[in-house]
Amino acid sequence: MTFFFYLFYNLLLIVVLPFAWILAFFNEKLGGSLAGQKDLKRVLDLFNAKVKLNPKPVVWLHAASAGEFEQIKPVLSRIRKFDVYIFQTFTSTTIYYKASHDPRFDGVCFLPWDLYPRVNRFIRALSPSIMINTRHDIWPNLQFALHRNGIRNILINANLYQNSNRLKPVFKQANRGPFQFIDHMYTGSNSLKSLLQELYSGPIDVVGDSRFDQVNERARTNDSEIISSDIISDRRVIVYGSVGASDLDIITSAIPKAQPSNAYLHIIVPHETAERDLIPWEVALYRHKYKSIRKSELDQYNQESVIIWNSVGQLADLYKYAKLAFIGAGFSTGVHSVTESAIYNVPCAHGPKYDILAEAIDLVDSGLSTVVYTDQELAEFLTLSLDTVGILSDKLKQFVEVRLGAAAKIISQEFPLT
Repeated sequence: MTFFFYLFYNLLLIVVLPFAWILAFFNEKLGGSLAGQKDLKRVLDLFNAKVKLNPKPVVWLHAASAGEFEQIKPVLSRIRKFDVYIFQTFTSTTIYYKASHDPRFDGVCFLPWDLYPRVNRFIRALSPSIMINTRHDIWPNLQFALHRNGIRNILINANLYQNSNRLKPVFKQANRGPFQFIDHMYTGSNSLKSLLQELYSGPIDVVGDSRFDQVNERARTNDSEIISSDIISDRRVIVYGSVGASDLDIITSAIPKAQPSNAYLHIIVPHETAERDLIPWEVALYRHKYKSIRKSELDQYNQESVIIWNSVGQLADLYKYAKLAFIGAGFSTGVHSVTESAIYNVPCAHGPKYDILAEAIDLVDSGLSTVVYTDQELAEFLTLSLDTVGILSDKLKQFVEVRLGAAAKIISQEFPLT
């Protein structure tokens, strides 16, 4: 089965890649990736010149996108304590251009497109002692080439949700091929381990999710004040994180039901902050007779009960002010990260599509997050009693504590390399 899968996969690549190359001239992200592919040899030559002058082991880290990079940061910070070179690859153009000059890396480039001769040549030139991948960015030819070159290949924060296409009958057999070339998996829960074992028969350790380590480290050093205590006053702060169009009606209908309005401060953090994404929120709130103000206009603050936070990169820091949170996208593509609110021991609610995140499933199963379907249910969540909020917060603290330390456990098992 593995042979036929790889034969079909590589024949498919031969057909698809010419079209991808043409589309790259019309698509900005694909075009950026193509430009990065052309730069691989130059990056590797510069890196190898550095290694030749001062030989030591090479650790290859891979993060597909910004979210995966956040998860790998706690591992990265610990690896830097060893006398090794760190080479980082990315799949996403967005995170590559943002992190390509990060001083923690000795080399950084795009992940080679998954043609066997290309990835095999890349691996031989890089000659790493270990490759550390995160989450689920599994490329068949890359896995095979790592195996054939004898490179230890581990997957941390291994994730597989119950409705994943990988687990459907035909795809299940196909995915077992690439998965068998992974040497070791580290995952966040026993339920995830059980799902992964349907595709992978190698060693799996349940160590937690390093995302909790990253968010916790950020929380411990978060002493900045991004919103004035005068604005918060003694009101109940509710943060609506990474919300979008699918959340708009239920949120803007629930807020007026959480009376009295002056006892609450609602901070809405849209997932996208373009003008076309902000105006619908302002219009909907106005129809409900709620005046709002944007974060960029807070110097004109006049006791508004709703702040629309039109600034990126500060959501995790906002949760430290919150008593409750609503996490977006649970009515569309699947709920966004619940980790940040949990780290600050903030009880959260979200829509019914939460099965793509293991930590969201665990929170629901533990009774520590609330699934809402209607604006009335959300309003009831927003008005939970102080005693109930306190009990949930205490339980969330325990929930988080048992999930910390994944990065340290992985490092203790995999290092030192020499």
